[in-house]
Amino acid sequence: MRCFSYIIFVLLWTNCVLQKVPQQMQVAYDDLVNLLTEPEIPTTCGPPPAISNAMLLSNSRQEFLSGESVIYQCYRLYEMEGTPIAMCENGHWRGVPRCVQTCRANQVGMDRNNIQLRWLTKSTSMRASDYWMEFECKPGFRKHPLSSPFMKQCVKGPWVYPRCV
Repeated sequence: MRCFSYIIFVLLWTNCVLQKVPQQMQVAYDDLVNLLTEPEIPTTCGPPPAISNAMLLSNSRQEFLSGESVIYQCYRLYEMEGTPIAMCENGHWRGVPRCVQTCRANQVGMDRNNIQLRWLTKSTSMRASDYWMEFECKPGFRKHPLSSPFMKQCVKGPWVYPRCV
């Protein structure tokens, strides 16, 4: 690239000298070089960004070359939005996923619907959708005729509790 810049400079200088261009109209060599050279693009990224509710499966380093990637995995009861692979590209991390909460049975919601947790599957999987919960009415209450099902799979989206009256 320097050779090309030098050739352009010589041609412009020769042209200016032959045409006897006044001094104030001549272009400085540094200005020509700045116009002709490409801006420097970073070739490395710092450590990959930490994301909430996830762990980094790749080894943690302070510097990654452009084109290198890392892999994330969400914690239990969280689902990934995006792909698990993030890549270093020109000094920036691209494709960093998010881990979003799926379902949670909380005591306030269960009390409001007069239910209690009967059982929860124990899974060795990291995927929230592999968990199932079953509810039952608290003592002294019975299933509401329009209640949603008492067995629930843990999935992304709004959580609708079954109801007892």
